[in-house]
Amino acid sequence: MGNCCDLESTNQNRPPPLPPPLPPRNRQHGPAHQYEYIVEPPQHHVYLDLDQVTQPSSPPPYSLHDLNLPKNTLSSGRGRGNDGRRTIRGVQTKRPSMFTPENFTRPTQERVFVAALDIGTTFSGYAFSFRHDYLVDKLKISTNMWAHNSGLSAKAPSAILIGPGKQVEAFGYEAQLMYANLVENSRESDYFYFNKFKLILYNKQDLNYKTRIQDIHGKDMYAIDVFGLVISFLKNHLLDRLKGQDSSSIVGEDMIHWVLTVPAIWSDKAKQFMRKAAAEASIPSKSLTLALEPEAASLFCKTFQHAVHGNSQAAIRKGSKYLLIDLGGGTVDITAHKVHIDGTLQELYQATGGRWGGTTVDSEFQLFLFRLFGQQVMEKAYRKYPNEMLELSLDFEVKKRVFEPKQTLAVAIKIPVCLHELFYEINSMTIAESVQNSTMKHTVELKRDKMMIVPKQFYNFFDSSLTCIVNHVHGLLHKQDLSDINTILLVGGFAESHVVKEAMRLNFPKMRIVNPDDCSLSVLKGAVLFGHDPQAISSRICRYTYGIAITIPYVPGVHPVRKRQIIKGNAICDDIFDIHLRIGEKAEIGKPRKEAVYQAVQGERLAILEVFASTDPKPHFVTEDTCFELGSLVINLTDFNRNENKVNVTLHYNGTELDVVAREVSTGKYMTATLDFLG
Repeated sequence: MGNCCDLESTNQNRPPPLPPPLPPRNRQHGPAHQYEYIVEPPQHHVYLDLDQVTQPSSPPPYSLHDLNLPKNTLSSGRGRGNDGRRTIRGVQTKRPSMFTPENFTRPTQERVFVAALDIGTTFSGYAFSFRHDYLVDKLKISTNMWAHNSGLSAKAPSAILIGPGKQVEAFGYEAQLMYANLVENSRESDYFYFNKFKLILYNKQDLNYKTRIQDIHGKDMYAIDVFGLVISFLKNHLLDRLKGQDSSSIVGEDMIHWVLTVPAIWSDKAKQFMRKAAAEASIPSKSLTLALEPEAASLFCKTFQHAVHGNSQAAIRKGSKYLLIDLGGGTVDITAHKVHIDGTLQELYQATGGRWGGTTVDSEFQLFLFRLFGQQVMEKAYRKYPNEMLELSLDFEVKKRVFEPKQTLAVAIKIPVCLHELFYEINSMTIAESVQNSTMKHTVELKRDKMMIVPKQFYNFFDSSLTCIVNHVHGLLHKQDLSDINTILLVGGFAESHVVKEAMRLNFPKMRIVNPDDCSLSVLKGAVLFGHDPQAISSRICRYTYGIAITIPYVPGVHPVRKRQIIKGNAICDDIFDIHLRIGEKAEIGKPRKEAVYQAVQGERLAILEVFASTDPKPHFVTEDTCFELGSLVINLTDFNRNENKVNVTLHYNGTELDVVAREVSTGKYMTATLDFLG
């Protein structure tokens, strides 16, 4: 895997920067600002949905560099003040304001019913609980049981079959079987079949609402539609279940608060994408919370350990610190937490990880099969006999979970009949004859309808994944902030593997390794707990540096000439990144922060704040490659004819999102927009 295992070379696995922002904007700002005021979180303000904020993938409706500006757009000085004061830009008066002062109160009603949706790379599901049950027993959380050939499971495969009219025909195990039957009857051409589609959000660097993804046969759909259909299916399945339990159920959709899980190491784009997909499934933004998967798992483990062992014996108790490793099908998320005396969790180090989950083992097994049977045989088998190949995959999935690292018996996996027939048809010899004449005879033996894989070879399927995980954890534990941690929690479906647990014990002998019951459901059930108590996380570590784009007086020899502009005789330096929060800084959730003071352009009714993030702890300009724009916030100014109309700005952390709060000093009115703070 090479560099994937090197902690420093991955830059803590932060996502690569988004495309550079638009050309330099015209702003005015004076000397470096000083923080002057403390503000409490406003109680009355406008709540803006994420998709109302201008994003890099959808630029503002105009540019100050356009040649054909509307007549009412500022032209002289392009919105700048002309005296070098701390001034934020004015905008065209017909551009719709995203703020209306003091006319909305964020809903505070109790969450009667919380439902969590967990869309994983390999398996997905939902869980829920009522508030009255939560108050008595927090762990009274219900999950759906999905039927399959071997019985029931709390999650279903992340597979969806979409019909010709773009409607969901089947999901999970049913989708797998129905699609296989369509193929074997040559009726699949009008259908779309997507499997393990979640990784598109991790791999796609230019992700946007028009991104298209291909199904198993190369036919494409908008990714937003695919994810929206999956969320809609799970949502409707849950609602139908509630009605099936009680036809007179009084739980209306307006009483449900939804929680959607996302990996902590995903980019902001991917997380924003999931919020938009939920909107496509008719889940309103005000009724939705995005939960970071390792945080949700941490909440479940803390609650479960306390319920079983009490605070004195639990691995997670008040005052304890631990590393939590969420081993999913696609990605591995790693975070570190401390439990405060009040039971809330503090993040100690920004979430890291990589694409080292259980599908890495699957990929190694697939490479082994291609070496054993040949590319032509395998491709034809998948194309003509998907039912038999599905059974092969399910058989391997079971063997992967129960394989013991110290076992001496070979692992028996049934070979589909189609592979025997196709191999002889293409190679004019049996599989057994081919193996005996190849170097693979030392790793696999053919016995009737089974391949007997020697334990050493089967263990090798885990090698690349384990190497990356172990090396990454070693690097983290050598960080100064994490050097006193002595407990590691293993959660997620891949954590059920005996090989994974043994590797962690051998490589970290001085650590207490905890693998709780229900570890494959810890994220899902923890998301329900988070929905009931979003204040359970007291602070997070910033994965980015956050700030606002400004201009300051130009200083020869200090500022680059390319940033120098003359506005009405004043030399200014454009595109300065005015830092509010630095990467690695602890951000208290729900706590007031100091305000930065800006000056609005005299006589202008509207002003604009451009909020940026950077992967650099000390960015100088918003146009640097490490910077990307979070949103452009338009402010409605009331007292716009004053000589000095100050606008104070603070970035306030509310739950898992970032509130940008602007206060017009002369009137005291608050205006707020919400940006994604999940990165």
